[in-house]
Parts: sequence; structure tokens; C-alpha cells
Amino acid sequence: MRHRTSSLVVSLCLAATALLGPAATAHAGTWPVPTSTDSTRDVSTLSSAQLEDLLMVEINQARAANGLREVRVFDSCTDKMAEKWGRRIARTGVFAHRDQGDVVDRCHGTWAGETLVRGTGLTPAQMIELWLDSPGHREILLSRRADRAGVAITRDGQGRTIGVVNLVRHR
Repeated sequence: MRHRTSSLVVSLCLAATALLGPAATAHAGTWPVPTSTDSTRDVSTLSSAQLEDLLMVEINQARAANGLREVRVFDSCTDKMAEKWGRRIARTGVFAHRDQGDVVDRCHGTWAGETLVRGTGLTPAQMIELWLDSPGHREILLSRRADRAGVAITRDGQGRTIGVVNLVRHR
């Protein structure tokens, strides 16, 4: 009888773990922004994901240089929205910002800002430079309200690089 009870307890624990997931997945909707990357690598050899990480490292360096805290967390909702918007721009050629109220609502935020860039051969460092030279984009990248990010770097049919950064303040 003792063996059956032990088996039942183990089975119930495994079932609960399967239903609830392990404790480590409680924050599966977020993951840390890298704090550094190999900036000596040729950016033309990097994947989109590596370029996106490098872009966030550069954003955080600009934030630190301006006395602001880093954006330390990628958010899956915000990242999916950035990726979807980048693909839309690449597919349609329409280079425009989306209504940030949509990002706030869908990603449970209280504030959202978006920066866009499109050009040939753009590196993350060049994207940051262009955004910081634009007052509206600079305000978004250096907003004290930003605490989560979503980033997309893609290419359109003409070979142009498209960068989308969504920063949000999570509730």
C-alpha cells in the first residue's frame, strides 16, 4: 500500500508540473537583454537575432551615456509586435508607425514608443546614430518610462534593412 501511495503522489506531482509548468517558466514571456556582444564581428555575418541583440546593447549604451537605466528585458508580446510590423513594412513597402495604443493594449502596458529605420547596409550603430539625431526618436529611446523592449531587424525585397524597436512601460 505504501508503494501505491508513493506512486500516486509522484504521479500527481508530475501531472501538476505538466499543467502548471516548472517554476522557471513563470516568466517565459520575458528574457534578458544581453549586456554585451562581440562588437568586433562583421555585422554582415550576423543573424537577425544577433543584430537585434547588438541593437539593444547599443540602445542601452546610449541610455547609460545619458544617465538612464538600461532596458533589461525583452517582452514576448512587444517583440512579436515589432517582428510583425517589420515584416509588414518589408512586404507592403509602407514605411509608417503604427498606433502605439495598440501596443499598449495588447502588451498590457501604460506607455509605448516606436522607432523605425530603413536603409541599405545599416548597422545597429548607424541605426542608433540616426535615431539619436531625430528629436522624436531620441525621446523614445531615452524615455525614462521604457522598461521592456521588442526589436525586429528584417530585409525587404529590395535588400534594404528595416529596423523596428518598440519600447514599453509594463503595468
